Amino acid sequence: MIRPLKQSIQKFLESTALDIIGVLLVVGVSIALGFHNTVVNGLPIGWFSTIGAGVSMMVTRLVTKRNNIGNLIGLATAINSAVVDYYLGNEAAILTYPISFLGAGMSYLYWKRRPNRIPRKIDNIFFVNVGIAFVLATVLNYIGFTDFLNGPLGDNRSKFLVTSAITGITYSGILNTPRMYADTWASWQVYNILKLQQNILFGNVAYILKYTFYLFNAGLAWVVWHWIRKDEKNLEKA
Repeated sequence: MIRPLKQSIQKFLESTALDIIGVLLVVGVSIALGFHNTVVNGLPIGWFSTIGAGVSMMVTRLVTKRNNIGNLIGLATAINSAVVDYYLGNEAAILTYPISFLGAGMSYLYWKRRPNRIPRKIDNIFFVNVGIAFVLATVLNYIGFTDFLNGPLGDNRSKFLVTSAITGITYSGILNTPRMYADTWASWQVYNILKLQQNILFGNVAYILKYTFYLFNAGLAWVVWHWIRKDEKNLEKA
């Protein structure tokens, strides 16, 4: 009974139907609400956000399936997200998103060397990466929100704190994704909650929808990746 249930849940998580639902959710509702028409400083940020949210959704879905194409596409979405966040008020985006770009590249190269792509259990390297992630996130965001140390945080303090926390969680996931830890999805769950708060603050409807779906996807992926890891471990013992 338990094994068929696990297989059904994994099949649902990795289904094309869930891909379609995710993309239609963020793109369809954003267009229905008219968010795609948002323009900031002459740039069609609404379209950048809406299309970027749809592509980012496919990146996450492919990574969920342990498909390395997702990491490759993630290189492009990192650039798009940096532009959108910067013009919607995240002044540190120009400093923080290059790490996301490099992380996607690292994941692509590491996963390419691991054709079986079996998730692994957390170890000391996982926690070292988390520590490095938060130090890096705090420093880069402080530099960005103080105009390269030319002034105080001032009214940007709340945005700095929220964005630093989000960036720290993001970098934790980015630095640990190459090693395919199953518990990286736990980091992404916290990230999704904080990102929802940030995009409510920035008023980005497309991304609010995207991260609501991500909460569901990451929770299910966390469970399924552990099942895959444990099943592989049991096969090795047999």
